[in-house]
Amino acid sequence: MLTTTRTATRTATRGATRTATRTATRGGHAPTYVPATCRRLPPPASDARGEPLRRRLRAPVVLVLLLWMLVSACSSDDPTGLAGEPTDTILEQTRTAAKNATSVHITGTWVTQKVEYQIDMRIKADGASGEIVSTGTRVQLLRVGVDLFVRGDESLYQPRDGRQDPDAVASAEVLRDKFIKVPPDDPAFARLSGFTQLHPLLDELFRLEGKVKKDGRKNVRGVETLALAANKGRGGELYVSLGGKPYPMRYSPGPNAGRLDFYEYDTDFPVEVPRGDQVVDYGSLNPAQPPAPGTDAHQSPPPSSSPTGGSSGSPSGSKSPSGQPTSTRSS
Repeated sequence: MLTTTRTATRTATRGATRTATRTATRGGHAPTYVPATCRRLPPPASDARGEPLRRRLRAPVVLVLLLWMLVSACSSDDPTGLAGEPTDTILEQTRTAAKNATSVHITGTWVTQKVEYQIDMRIKADGASGEIVSTGTRVQLLRVGVDLFVRGDESLYQPRDGRQDPDAVASAEVLRDKFIKVPPDDPAFARLSGFTQLHPLLDELFRLEGKVKKDGRKNVRGVETLALAANKGRGGELYVSLGGKPYPMRYSPGPNAGRLDFYEYDTDFPVEVPRGDQVVDYGSLNPAQPPAPGTDAHQSPPPSSSPTGGSSGSPSGSKSPSGQPTSTRSS
């Protein structure tokens, strides 16, 4: 029995030694025993060119991911899918959104009869507040309900032809830093109140003369918009929001005719009637009623400065009796 045990031990030792020696010789290291479970696995499968299949499969996966990211980015810029609609549909949805707006902030320039007006107005249905600057004259407008108040610097009360009028100088001293309450039947009321009316002003944005086409996208005040150009921009340009409601965000009636930005939709703001000591009814200053601010008795009133004024002050064509553009076509 003892002899059989010694023989089995020597046989197992020789087998383990030979296995360790062969394994170490292949790796060039000192003899070390390596269990069979730790031996090297066969190399990965290769194609005819000798490239591992894993490497070749990686490229299509990367391309699929890139395409998915691109589609996701595009859809996030236009979550409503409005950009894919026909222009007629886009204009109709934009009209509806503008009609339902409760307030808006408007800034930019408006040019009528070669006179440039710089506009900064906040407007809502029951009031408005802001200022208009033109030819060196700054006019602050305030509408509370149906009451319109105007406050301007001394140049507002000077004759427009540059003459020195002693009465105008005296009026300017009295009216300095005062709001003037403009009577509704005064010509100045019609000219100035157009800047303070919400929906009549927004309706003006759809005066696009000529064939309307999509003209790419543009970021307007941080909002992705779709540009609609009439007659390649010569008949006006309208930029429509692609995020949320399709509000008009920018409008230009044509080349060299100014540009207005529209933002802060549906954001309320306070409007209050000025204190009594800040208000003057300029009709009561003179029994004969002095001329409107910026005019004199020997001049006809200036052309309508309102973006919603008549065709004489519009740089972008005429309207039909219904108030709609006479030649707007869409593609």
